[in-house]
Amino acid sequence: MPEKFRLNILGADEDVPRLLLAYGRACGGEVAFVMRPRDNTALLVHQVKKQPAKVWRTDQGLAPSHPPEEDADPGAAVAEVKRTKANPPPAGPATLRGRWVGLLNCEDGTPSMRLERKVAAYGVLRLASKPDGRWTATFDRAPKWFSAAKQESVERTGLAEAIQAGMGLVVGLVSEACSFRDTRRRNTVDAEYAQVHPYQPPKAPKDPTERYQPRPGPAYSLREGETGFDVLDAAGNVVARFGTREKGKAQKHLRALNKGQDPGPAPTPEVTVTADVAGAFGMGGLPGVKVVPALHEIPAPEPPSCPTSVARIASATEKEAEALGELAQSLWGSTEAPERWAAQGASSSTPRPSSPRRSARARSRRRPWRTSAGRPAPTNRRGTRSAGARPRRGDHAASDHRARLARRRAGREVLRRRAGEARSGAAGGGTAFSRGTAGKPARSRKAKAPEVDPAKDKALVDAFAQAIQAAAAQMGAAS
Repeated sequence: MPEKFRLNILGADEDVPRLLLAYGRACGGEVAFVMRPRDNTALLVHQVKKQPAKVWRTDQGLAPSHPPEEDADPGAAVAEVKRTKANPPPAGPATLRGRWVGLLNCEDGTPSMRLERKVAAYGVLRLASKPDGRWTATFDRAPKWFSAAKQESVERTGLAEAIQAGMGLVVGLVSEACSFRDTRRRNTVDAEYAQVHPYQPPKAPKDPTERYQPRPGPAYSLREGETGFDVLDAAGNVVARFGTREKGKAQKHLRALNKGQDPGPAPTPEVTVTADVAGAFGMGGLPGVKVVPALHEIPAPEPPSCPTSVARIASATEKEAEALGELAQSLWGSTEAPERWAAQGASSSTPRPSSPRRSARARSRRRPWRTSAGRPAPTNRRGTRSAGARPRRGDHAASDHRARLARRRAGREVLRRRAGEARSGAAGGGTAFSRGTAGKPARSRKAKAPEVDPAKDKALVDAFAQAIQAAAAQMGAAS
């Protein structure tokens, strides 16, 4: 669908306008257009967000016929737009009637222009751009009095030339129907009328191109390569290099540059190798290579000689020895834990099983009595059928069978529960509890204590504590 922008024309009532301005959003970005018909110059700028501006220029009075292709900085494009529209030419003659109106079209990324002016009640002068940028001036005359409708066209390169050629068509075709006064302003040919009704030019239109104020893009950018990240300036020069694992540092450096801050010296990625590797591959002295000594070449650190440091180390060692001694005197982890776990498990209560009679009654209520018609029979509060319901054939037999099954199931559950209580009482050394007795102990399995040798463990802990005490005493004597 083509996008259209109205042209703001400075000098719309003059024969040749002084300035054509347009601004809008089309083709994925912003479009700003400035044209000076009398100077045969024009400028078209297409700006997509976060991208360089595209510029089209002409000095032959042509109309834009293809999308802008030349890259330009957004700030430079704004400055060129302001420079092109600055200092418009002085006002020119305004002899024709009517005013110029126009549109800037953008269809599938291709711009085009149209201008028209109604110079008489029965005649309109139109100008349209061609695919090559040239102009076609066409005058359409409607039927008037004894003249029939007629149309004539001419082609010119520049807009000013096309307007002048179109004015010739106006004079020729209108004179066939009427005199020239139908296309001329009276105050331009009648001096007395001009004194009474002087010419009043229209108000200057607003400048829509003032809305074209793109934000300047970032002056620096980040490029990721196989060897790492590079910070580039606007010209594409490398400002700083970072390694493949230094993306965060590269982004921080980039943000500081775009904000105008000093990011500090940019680190150069280095490769760390030992002396033997550098000698074997000839990497010594190369830029970005750091040679470090091997581990066996690094001298061992000297023991502390400060009295304060030695006293702190001795105090910490004595505390550790005392803690180990106390641990050697306690064997809770190997002897006392199983008994406590067993006592805690025995004190926990098990949930009481549900009553067999109650569960059987609940299951018997799941299937309500039904009438001979197959509908549920009315029941009372206890869930039994009412006296007015007529039972179906076989209902009594089914009810007796379900009752027998419920009694058998309840008996099996009672026997199973009493057997479990007897086993738990025998294992705990007590008596079996009957049904409903409070404080019934839970069945628990006695944990098996791990096999340990307390004498051996105590000897090992004592030896370790004596060794630590001896080391602490030796360090104290040395200080």
